[in-house]
Amino acid sequence: MVIGLTGNIGSGKTTVCQLLAAKGCLCLNADLLGRQVSEPGGEAYAELRQSFDAAYFDEAGNLLRAKLAELVFNDAAELARLNGIIHPAVLRCLQREIEAAQAEKPQQVIVVEAALLVEANYLPILDQLWLVWADDQVRLKRVMKRDKVDHEQAQARMNNQLPQAEKAKYARYIVHNNKGRAELQQELEAVWQQFWQENMKQED
Repeated sequence: MVIGLTGNIGSGKTTVCQLLAAKGCLCLNADLLGRQVSEPGGEAYAELRQSFDAAYFDEAGNLLRAKLAELVFNDAAELARLNGIIHPAVLRCLQREIEAAQAEKPQQVIVVEAALLVEANYLPILDQLWLVWADDQVRLKRVMKRDKVDHEQAQARMNNQLPQAEKAKYARYIVHNNKGRAELQQELEAVWQQFWQENMKQED
């Protein structure tokens, strides 16, 4: 069983992934893989060098992420070009890791964590999608505190993502995270029990 775990900025999906790992799930972080494939020798690196000007790389050949981010977040066409390179490379890496994990431990639940699971079209490699949901005002406060940015900057980052309500259309389960860790653990436990009864009992 491969679960996709997504959530918009400030929702707490990384915390949920940690809690699922404690239950014995194998957690794969697609956002981390996105960094790895764009490093020298990575699966997307050669195409990045061909597609973007040398000014976006340092003397050692490393991608200047902040500089490239400034470009793509102000230009939809450039963002689409970058995503068209990174997302397919990450998808290939995920497929290999999932296949290897399933060969080693067929019964283990695999969790693929990423902010852009829906937007990057990773859905075909997933059995189901879980969404970590936190209300907009809750997420706004979290982002401001965590990233040390003002209201306007935090809102801009939130606006750059597909709305939660749109992602919810693809979700099998929704884990609410508005009130803190203790409540989150209770919420996740309820979802986990429901998931296990509906999907895993017949495989025991």
